[in-house]
Amino acid sequence: MNTRVTDIDLLGDLLFGSARSLGGSKLGDDELIELAADTFREKSFCIVRRWMLLDVMLPESQEREVKTQGLEATLLYAQAAVFDSQSKLQPGDSILSDFQREFDGCIFESKHTIFILAGRGARKHVSLPAVEAIAADIKRVEKTYG
Repeated sequence: MNTRVTDIDLLGDLLFGSARSLGGSKLGDDELIELAADTFREKSFCIVRRWMLLDVMLPESQEREVKTQGLEATLLYAQAAVFDSQSKLQPGDSILSDFQREFDGCIFESKHTIFILAGRGARKHVSLPAVEAIAADIKRVEKTYG
């Protein structure tokens, strides 16, 4: 029972705690889909809304391991997929990405996917347990509704 209360507290802070506001693309969904399809012909991409960049506070050894792979300890959490070029996600699905390869403006590239960040979003530092709680919550919802 204690673990569940902790997960709820972690999720509450992650989703509703203070964060730095960021702006994504101001284009409409159809325009973004068309532009991304033309620009990223060789890579899979996903357009998301209601997103947050999560700078994960990792133990030093884990952070070194992430960096040796050419990645940063930042994840993308999005509450709503708009379009997925691989059709793995349905519109409205939540997403937690792999670690960041690159981030430039409204483009977040993880290890395997390019994400186009649409609309307003946020950025914040989070603990590894908070990331584990959001990942478990996404899986729970997938099992419930998927």
